Amino acid sequence: MSPEDSLRSLSLDYLNLLINGQAFSDVTFSVEGRLVHAHRCILAARSLFFRNFFCGPDSQSSGLDPLRMGPGTGSPRGPITQVIPVNSVGYEVFLLLLQFLYSGHVSIVPQKHEPRSNCGERGCWHTHCSSAVDLALDILAAARSFGVEQLALLTQKQLESMVEKASIQDVMKVLIASRKQELHQLWTTCSHLVAKSGLPPEILAKHLPVEVVARIEELRLKSSLAHRSLLPPTTTTT
Repeated sequence: MSPEDSLRSLSLDYLNLLINGQAFSDVTFSVEGRLVHAHRCILAARSLFFRNFFCGPDSQSSGLDPLRMGPGTGSPRGPITQVIPVNSVGYEVFLLLLQFLYSGHVSIVPQKHEPRSNCGERGCWHTHCSSAVDLALDILAAARSFGVEQLALLTQKQLESMVEKASIQDVMKVLIASRKQELHQLWTTCSHLVAKSGLPPEILAKHLPVEVVARIEELRLKSSLAHRSLLPPTTTTT
């Protein structure tokens, strides 16, 4: 067995532990009314957030976000006897986050041809539709909230690829998210795509903050000046 095969087997074994390892679970989360069974040692090993949550000093009273332990859940250092509610992310996103923590791999785009509430196109492969963009943005926000930087970087790269083919409405959505989270490379990609869209400022102002519209207009002006500077000089005849 090659080293790659060995790592792949290890990844699948840990993923199987998440999916079918309820008997060995020592922590349970409640997300959108559904239970997710997990293992504190794996979460703590893979995420500084979970390590601090389970092992940090006085973490129960520190008001940790996005997880908040309800009253009577017990000390994070001792056995947790009740379910921990997760209110900041949805079930699908939380499960994908855990899948990445357990296996090191995750599919950021929805399952192909799977019906999605915000994608009405029949047979869509969800590579750059609104559903795919929304899911990627949710995963990105969750990854940053839980301090899973590897997943955050992976999702950013996926979004950079998505916006190249996404609708301009979805590009603007990603633009706002990248500005809020200070993701400079993603912001640059999206802002240039919006600038090239040709949408007038009054239309952009319906979707974007005024200061962002102003920035888009600056990019357009710079692009126009650069284009003019590359044009050959005109000659006049007498």
